[in-house]
Amino acid sequence: MGKRPARTGLPLAALTACLIAGWATWASPGAQSPPRTERARSPRYSHQKRTRFCLRNMRSGAVKTETGWNVQDFALSLFNPNAEKLTVTWTMVSSDPAFVFANGQIGRYTKLIDLAPLSGTTDNVYISPAFEAAKPAWPVSPQTNFTGTVEFTSPKPFYLYLLPPTGIGESPDLTKAYFAAWGSPQGGDYYAHGGLRGVWDRDLRAFVIPYTIYWHNETNWYPYGCCSAVTVRNHTDRPVTYTVTHIPYYGGYYDPQTEEEVRLGPQEAQITLRGGEERQVRLPELYDWVPDRMYAFEGCLLVSPDKAEAAVGRTTVQLSILGNASETPLHAVFR
Repeated sequence: MGKRPARTGLPLAALTACLIAGWATWASPGAQSPPRTERARSPRYSHQKRTRFCLRNMRSGAVKTETGWNVQDFALSLFNPNAEKLTVTWTMVSSDPAFVFANGQIGRYTKLIDLAPLSGTTDNVYISPAFEAAKPAWPVSPQTNFTGTVEFTSPKPFYLYLLPPTGIGESPDLTKAYFAAWGSPQGGDYYAHGGLRGVWDRDLRAFVIPYTIYWHNETNWYPYGCCSAVTVRNHTDRPVTYTVTHIPYYGGYYDPQTEEEVRLGPQEAQITLRGGEERQVRLPELYDWVPDRMYAFEGCLLVSPDKAEAAVGRTTVQLSILGNASETPLHAVFR
C-alpha cells in the first residue's frame, strides 16, 4: 500500500483514487456481514439544487465480525451556485441515541460549512485508521458504525453530490476493509456508465456537474491517480458551441521546474459540436494541463451552450472518472 496522507483537510479524491485503482483485492469473502438493515443500499444522490436534502438509512463506519471488520462509507461534495456566501448545515441523526460522534456529540451531529460564491467543497464521513493521524474533522470514529439520517440545509439553494454509498468491505484488518469498501464494484460500475449527469440551472444558464477530480503525480497516492472526463451530446440539428468552465474547490499544481505551488482559479474552454454529435474530452486535454507536473484538486463544471435551443432537454452532459496512472511522485496535495 502506498503512503498515507499525513495532513488535515484530506480530500474525497483519496477515496475516489482507490476506487479507480481497484483496491478491493483485500476483501475477505468469509467475513460475516452485519444485520440486513446495515447492508449496502442503492445509490442516493441528487442533481437538482435545493435548500434541503434529507437522506435516510445511511451508513458510515465499521462493524466487528467474527472474522474481522465490515465497513461501508459515503462522501459528499457541495456547490454554491449563488452570487453570495452560503452556509450549509450538515446534520446526522443516529438510529442509536447513545452513538458518540468523533467530536463528542451524542446522538446528533451538526457541522456548519461555509461556501464562497460559485465555489464548493468536498468532505468525508468515516475516519479510517489510515487517516487517523491527520486528525480530520470527520464525524465517525474508526471503530464505530453510524446508521441513520443525514441532512443538509441552507437558506438558499445549493447542489449536493453524494457519492453512491460504497459496497461492503470485509477483511481481518480494519484499514484493508475500508479500502475494500471504496474499491468495490458498486461505485466503479456507477462511474463506468457516466454516473453523474449535468443538470440545467436556469439562473446560471448552464449545465452544472457538481463534482470533478484530477489527481496526478501526487506523492501520497503514487502510482495511483484519477481523472475527470466530460461527455457532451448535442441533440439539436445545428452546430452548438459549449463554454466549459472548471471551478476548482482547492489545490492546483506543483511545477518541478520552478518548484512553485500554483493554485488554480476558474478556467474556460470551448467545445463545438455538429448537430447530433457527441464527444468525450478529458479535462487535462481540454485545459492543456501539462502532464509533467503534480495536480491535485476537486471542483465542478459549468457547461453553457451558445444557443438557447440547446438548453434543457436538448443537450446531455455527464461526468466520467477514469484511471490515471501517475508517472513520478512530485509533490503532496495542498489546500
